[in-house]
Amino acid sequence: MDRRRPWQEDDDEPAFRLPRRQKTTHHGSADEAPELRSARRSLPHDHYTIAWICALHIEMAAARAMLDEEHQAPVAFTNDSNTYSLGSIQRHNVVIACLPNAQYGTNNAANVLTNLTRTFPSVSLGLMVGIGGGVPNMADVRLGDVVVGTRVMQYDLGKIVEDGQIRRTAVPKIPHQAFGSAVSAIRSEHELRSSIIPAILREKLRNHSEYRRPALSDHLFAATYEHEASALDCSRCDQSKLAPRHQRLSENPVIHYGVIASGNQVMRSGAVRDNVARQLDALCFEMEAAGLMDILPCLPIRGICDYSDSHKNKQWQRYAAATAAAYARELLGQLPNAHGHTQTSHRPHFVRSAQWTELQPGLATTQDQGADHDSLYDRRKHLLNSLRFNKIDARKVEIKAAHAKTCRWFLSHPDYQAWLHPSRMEEHRGFLWIRGKPGAGKSTIMKFIYLQTKKKRTRETPGVIASFFFHARGEQLEKSVAGMYRSLLLQLLEGYPDLQTVLDDPDVVPQTQNGCPSLNVLKDIFTTSVSRLGQRPFTCFVDALDECDEQQVRAMVQDLEELADESTENGLLLRICFSSRHYPYINIRHGIHLTLDDQPGHVDDLTDYVASRLQIKDPKLVEELQGRILEKAAGVFLWVILVVDILNKENGQGRLALKKRLKDIPDQLSELFKDILRRDNQNMDQLLLCVLWVLLAKRPLKPKELYHALWSGLSLQGLVDEEIPDVISLDSGDVIDSCVISYSKGLVETTKSRRPTVQFIHESVRDFLIKDRGLQEIWPDIGHDWEYQGHDRLKQCCYTYLNHNLARESLSVLSPVAKGKGYGKVVNNLPFLEYASQHILYHSDDAGLAVSQDMFLSGFPDSTWISISNLFESNQVRRYRLQATLPYLLADKGLSRLIRTRPEDEMHVRNSAERYKYPLFAALANGHKGAFAAILGLPSHIYNGADITEGLTYRKNDPELKLLTPLTWAAQNGREDIARLLLQKGANVNEEDYGKGTPITRAMVAGHKDMVSVLLDEGANTNVRSLFIDASREGHQDIVRMLLERGTDVNSGDAIFYASAKARLLLDSGADPNAGNAIIEASNKGHEEIVKMLLEKGANSNVRDFQDQTALFHASKYGHTGIAKLLTDHGAEVDPSSPN
Repeated sequence: MDRRRPWQEDDDEPAFRLPRRQKTTHHGSADEAPELRSARRSLPHDHYTIAWICALHIEMAAARAMLDEEHQAPVAFTNDSNTYSLGSIQRHNVVIACLPNAQYGTNNAANVLTNLTRTFPSVSLGLMVGIGGGVPNMADVRLGDVVVGTRVMQYDLGKIVEDGQIRRTAVPKIPHQAFGSAVSAIRSEHELRSSIIPAILREKLRNHSEYRRPALSDHLFAATYEHEASALDCSRCDQSKLAPRHQRLSENPVIHYGVIASGNQVMRSGAVRDNVARQLDALCFEMEAAGLMDILPCLPIRGICDYSDSHKNKQWQRYAAATAAAYARELLGQLPNAHGHTQTSHRPHFVRSAQWTELQPGLATTQDQGADHDSLYDRRKHLLNSLRFNKIDARKVEIKAAHAKTCRWFLSHPDYQAWLHPSRMEEHRGFLWIRGKPGAGKSTIMKFIYLQTKKKRTRETPGVIASFFFHARGEQLEKSVAGMYRSLLLQLLEGYPDLQTVLDDPDVVPQTQNGCPSLNVLKDIFTTSVSRLGQRPFTCFVDALDECDEQQVRAMVQDLEELADESTENGLLLRICFSSRHYPYINIRHGIHLTLDDQPGHVDDLTDYVASRLQIKDPKLVEELQGRILEKAAGVFLWVILVVDILNKENGQGRLALKKRLKDIPDQLSELFKDILRRDNQNMDQLLLCVLWVLLAKRPLKPKELYHALWSGLSLQGLVDEEIPDVISLDSGDVIDSCVISYSKGLVETTKSRRPTVQFIHESVRDFLIKDRGLQEIWPDIGHDWEYQGHDRLKQCCYTYLNHNLARESLSVLSPVAKGKGYGKVVNNLPFLEYASQHILYHSDDAGLAVSQDMFLSGFPDSTWISISNLFESNQVRRYRLQATLPYLLADKGLSRLIRTRPEDEMHVRNSAERYKYPLFAALANGHKGAFAAILGLPSHIYNGADITEGLTYRKNDPELKLLTPLTWAAQNGREDIARLLLQKGANVNEEDYGKGTPITRAMVAGHKDMVSVLLDEGANTNVRSLFIDASREGHQDIVRMLLERGTDVNSGDAIFYASAKARLLLDSGADPNAGNAIIEASNKGHEEIVKMLLEKGANSNVRDFQDQTALFHASKYGHTGIAKLLTDHGAEVDPSSPN
């Protein structure tokens, strides 16, 4: 850590003051109306769920700046010396506390948090946010960067051993799983688009220049070069001792994830820093986190203000505090709100078997039991089918079969044999973990042993062999733990059908379950199924754990380890084989660990591959090259494959040339990729476009799609023929494959699945291009915003293709209804047409973060796009009419960034022919929260600390909803917040919807008093004939009273009749007892109390209706004798024609 605490003065640079309410953007609430800002809110203590701990006053100031709203400060508490700032950030209510002045370290932090949790009992998660000292040699950590602690180690806790060294005894502390999931979500978001930290800083700290990035240079001195003790700054330090570092393309802070070293002393030595960091793999030093982790689940977030050496730099502290606070704010947007919900951590447990008939004693008769059996069967079938997903085994299928004679050594390896032997289960608890470097061949060997184990098990003894191969380049379920559980469960329940009774158990699967169960329910089903195996074996192969989010993997491994322990104790035969890259912090207590790189059998496989694939006839040269290849490969099979291919292409250049080429080839895989791509500068535009399509496509492209996508993009640069290339001739497949290999320089391949797609030859290629910044090294001009520029370029590819003459001509002969012979021919000739039409707006939306889309949208061919898009929509109800407006299309697709570029009045136009009529309803019906918020002019769906869409549903087939406008719909649902926003956008408070309702009448019928009040404040017409009818008929006395207080005409229409029990309220307010023939209606309906009240107020007992019939006539006709007596007692004349 490295704060300047020991010599920091309180009044040195005072922290800024904050306004009561903060204007919020970037996932926060919108500006509040001035009348709502008159006072701060005061909430009960149990409404606060997040603790935000700071050590310095500047950190607390930065934290307060992040609030959407500050709440009333609490009064002093007994036995609590803390001072708090309260407020809300997005959906969370937050308690901010700061350590006492000049009191730092783990113990003081623990005292502050202990008091906080006592005073605020609902706080369940904590953030330790502030400044720290970076470790520059473990990663490219620089001043202003943010380090998020995925582990915390107290580095100064331990024993002094004989040689004077510290033997650390502290246990690594890992953040709570809730934080792990949120961190995973934000990291995945940052894989696709940049962090919004810069935007948060601009918005939240725009008036506080002292918290901006300092103008002075970021200097890092050699670890052994000490600062002069008497010097106030580094101006006199030897500049030749500066460590060489490349210049970053952007000044935006970089976010790092890793170990934070925590202790009670300031780290001021570069040499000691490096020594401790090497031992712990630490990225940052600080002084508080280790004291908090055992009290409350906490996540440390540190902005880097110095390098934990003697060259302290106070000028960076405020900026570092701000970047850490901004990250914490962004993180809270991914963290679910715990308020009002019981949060329990999921742990595997065994559930005892129970028969459905015991749980459901009502199944009495044979007929009932038969019907219930059919119902259960259908339910099981439905649940089993819900586990399936597209490409559930695609990665396993795509992995190439092992090269001849390779991998067989594994079957006789002692570790593999021990894993299979039942007598050794107690030792390894059923776990075998294969580790290796990227590209070592782990997936190939996993597929090989899975197939061999399955083949052997099928032939000799029964058993279920299941597998799941994580796939980072695949769709979401292919790279998630949820997808793994779904796949393994499906294989287990179909392999042992009797276990499907688990799905009938309401203690495991809720009776209301509809669709695929949640992750926790999937875990319970899996655990319970395993507990019912008996003596039947179940073996799982799970490949490429490193291609799934690390936090998900950590939780999954822990859950399966507990399951394996209990299974072993119960004598069950559960075996699990993992494979992954080297995970330094994910491990298991029991199990067999096998490192692939240094296995003799693996080395033999590499030797066999080189010997059989190297196409050189000189035996001595082959032997010499083989030895050098194996030495440089260091066990990485992919490196060997690529190098052998390179040498084969250059065979014929001569002995010395081959030896020199091999010598020049880099040892590291990422450097080899760079060498392959930069070996020549030919076709670099084609290469970049190909790489961008594989990196940024909405979904993996088919080979023909990529071929035409590349043609479309390159045609803009005049690099290809103007004519669309042929893709249906006999040799077109070979041409396309050759093109993909050529343009990608061999780093993109076509998968071997049933529906082939294109992908990188290995996940390490993507790592090189993005994580290792290979894109910037190969194309230095690409810029830090390459992703947005890339999406814009792909958008242009789609646009060019859609506007090509052949595509336009196809519309004249096709319709989405008649998909006959002509349709197939056009689609085959234009394979990129579907992708271009379906995803052009997706790329435009993503590009819009950095590249203006106004010109594109102004010339967007709505009708052309609609016509082409409809060709590929089989469901007629989902097709658009040609008159659909662009705002409606954007809302239906959920493209929130593009929505924000449109004029506000466009977003509220009714599209009469479309399914949802209004853009707002289209966004809501499709679950597009961001688009819903954008239409309302909000920066996020989090508004005033809550999800503005929470509790809202749009029943797609409800005919009544099609009659409403957004404002009458909001009024009917009692959503004052949405109504206010719509009125601010220009909605007419007295508008009439297509069901003849107005906002105020809709609100009255539904009984939403607060909504009625809002509408009245906005000028809703109160002298409408039906107001009292609507309010009184529904029995809403409070609304009736409010209308009377606001001076509404009490004699409007038949209000008194409909008032029922509220009649006296109206009469006491001066209503005419003879209005609307109320006494006749009351007599007809048998409302004796109303008749009595009306007569007491002077109603005419002999009044006649339009048929010249009296109240006595109606009372007598329907047998209301009590009313008849009342009427005659008050002078009603008996009509001879009245009923008896």
